[in-house]
Amino acid sequence: MTEEQKYLFDLQGYIVLKDVVPSSAVEACNKSLDRFEDMPPEDFPSPLCLGTPKTEKEIYISNILEADTAFNFFIDVPEVLSVIQGVTSGPYRLNHTYTIYRWGGGYSGLHGHNIPISYRCQYHCRNGEMVSTLTKAVFPLMDCDMADGCFAGIPGSHKSNFTRPWGGHPDENPVFAPIPANAGDAIIFTEALTHGSMVNLSGRPRRTLYYCYSVGYMPDWGGQGLVFSDRVMEGLTEAQQAIIRVK
Repeated sequence: MTEEQKYLFDLQGYIVLKDVVPSSAVEACNKSLDRFEDMPPEDFPSPLCLGTPKTEKEIYISNILEADTAFNFFIDVPEVLSVIQGVTSGPYRLNHTYTIYRWGGGYSGLHGHNIPISYRCQYHCRNGEMVSTLTKAVFPLMDCDMADGCFAGIPGSHKSNFTRPWGGHPDENPVFAPIPANAGDAIIFTEALTHGSMVNLSGRPRRTLYYCYSVGYMPDWGGQGLVFSDRVMEGLTEAQQAIIRVK
């Protein structure tokens, strides 16, 4: 992790890495995900499952590693792991994965911050070392700008000491900032950051992968059916298996 990346992550609560995923990996994942867009959830291969109920504007699928070996590539992207190591300042693990498709009108309301205190979503910096207890890598599989409902956050909110005075809709927050990114990029943010997305006004689909890294001792998230099956673990390299195991 570079000194510039450290400064920006501590300042903003996120950074954007450009062009860290080859187009072949993006294309392979999109081809795989095409199968699930209209598939009835009861036909998903277990433990692939909906993380939240499907709507006409959004589908959230938990355990995306279960869908295809194409998703294994994203576990250990070197540029991403360099940042994860830097903001964890100790052992870390891949805690869970999921994907979100979003269509016209869809958005994610604001969530994630230090108030009230959650032990699973904390950020601290002491003596030049950052500790983000849960850090997410967002991989857009399609170019996504503000009109497409891109990822967004309140810069610096991961260090806020007061409750947000505005509501949870993107349009209710005057300091909510869009963070556009293209397929092949990675947005890395601490879950302590107040974040969500802009409203998809373009009608173009937004498709994004989320790989969520925690401090090494944190057990599996537990909610939304998030697990790693034995079948998935057996298909990974030893190095990838080590990234997933509790430390």
